[in-house]
Amino acid sequence: MPAALRHDPWRALFPLGVLLAWAGVLEWLLYALGATSAYPATFHATAQIQGFMTCLALGFLLTFVPRRTATAEPSGLQLAAAAAAPVAATAAAWAGRLALAEALWAAGLLVAAAFVLRRVLGTGGAGRVPGVFVWVPAGLVAALGGAALVGVAAILGPHEEPALWRVGRGLLLQGFVTALVVGVGGTMIPVLTRGPDAGEPPGGLLATRGAQALAAALFLASFPLEEVSARAGLALRAAVCGAVLVRSARLWRPPTVPGLHRRVIWVSAWLLPAAYALAAAAPALRTAALHVGFIGGFAAMALAVSSHVALSHGGRPDALLRSPWQTRAVAGLLAVAVAARLLVGVDPARQRPWLGVAAAAFLLATVAWGSLVGRAIRGSGPPAPR
Repeated sequence: MPAALRHDPWRALFPLGVLLAWAGVLEWLLYALGATSAYPATFHATAQIQGFMTCLALGFLLTFVPRRTATAEPSGLQLAAAAAAPVAATAAAWAGRLALAEALWAAGLLVAAAFVLRRVLGTGGAGRVPGVFVWVPAGLVAALGGAALVGVAAILGPHEEPALWRVGRGLLLQGFVTALVVGVGGTMIPVLTRGPDAGEPPGGLLATRGAQALAAALFLASFPLEEVSARAGLALRAAVCGAVLVRSARLWRPPTVPGLHRRVIWVSAWLLPAAYALAAAAPALRTAALHVGFIGGFAAMALAVSSHVALSHGGRPDALLRSPWQTRAVAGLLAVAVAARLLVGVDPARQRPWLGVAAAAFLLATVAWGSLVGRAIRGSGPPAPR
């Protein structure tokens, strides 16, 4: 494994994640255009969360954690596992081998989890990250637990064990990334949006690791609770992740540093708990409401943060203080994708056209993202245009 990739794992994992996003979202577009009679929803979800989002999350964590904790970079084997697992899971899901997909993904994630946890929970690293970062291990627990439940349910048959399937899918599709957003966002959003002088994390009830661990446990408990009461489970999820994220990231303070991507990060952080609250308020629109969080929360934050990482570590930090056309395009296209995907639930009679608009907008957003960060990933080229 080249030393440059071990030092900057994002160079390999960010573009790989976007390729996997294309694999998952292209199915929407083909369905909308009538090229296919149906699109495989389970494959789409696997490609998006266990492919796209996993690659971008691990690209960030394998870059950020060693620098923040002053510990060793990932080995070639660890980086290879982080890259191979999302690809293998996506391919297995495409073949309909869901249990195999979960096993392969979990194996790769275990390697990454061991890398992160040794550094974050170790004696040297623990004092370098705030208490809210315990949500990152909680997210890894949600991922591995969800993969186990889905794998077992896939073997037994989702229709034979529907509750097992639903809880597992919830932990995978919502719990895993939400917990990472809270843990990383609570740590980094103040710095990203208001600069290095944003101040220390606030004190009070949620300042300790024990309190954050309890909050994370309540969040994870919302998934089995949803089997008892959908409204209660979704409302608890919105309340806990929203309270911790808003407080830890001090989201009531808008961005003060120039750069449109910082405002995208800030808005996406608000949209995540808002999506859960909307789903709790209107259970009939649950899937559409959750996509507000998937696209406007997960994807928007992932593309904005990955842009920041790529430009800052790729020798183009001047672009971070501007609002290049690519960032404006990403923000506008993702807004269109969110609105169109929400309309799929509001206007089901026109499902195909709305899905087509959402898919096309999302894919075009990734093209704009690639135009912005491509030279930085390759380590060459002039500064980004205004």
